Amino acid sequence: MAQVTVEQLAGEISALLESHLGVKGRDLAQQLRRAGRQLPSAVRRDAEMVSQAVALSRSSKLQKQVNIGRIEAAERRVSAYLKSIDRTEQRITGLIGVLASIAFGLLVLTAAVIGVLVWRGLI
Repeated sequence: MAQVTVEQLAGEISALLESHLGVKGRDLAQQLRRAGRQLPSAVRRDAEMVSQAVALSRSSKLQKQVNIGRIEAAERRVSAYLKSIDRTEQRITGLIGVLASIAFGLLVLTAAVIGVLVWRGLI
């Protein structure tokens, strides 16, 4: 019973990682490696705890070491974080950041050109 529950919890996290962050992989451990710094350290730690519990639950002797209450709490925290992520909003924010960076660069370039023209006495 615990094995199915732990694997279901890992499956839910895996599905959320794929839908909200676009991270694909054959299992939760691979998805966490691919997610990299997209996850905060606390959320990553909780997701790794669930991933390790899946590995432990596959062995009948080690299955007794899995604390299902802690795993469920970790899964709830990871799910809550992942559900709060909006990919569309992240893309728009990233695009605005890039456009702002380009605009600032153009502003600095224009100021430098005007400064050189004034310094050379052409204006």
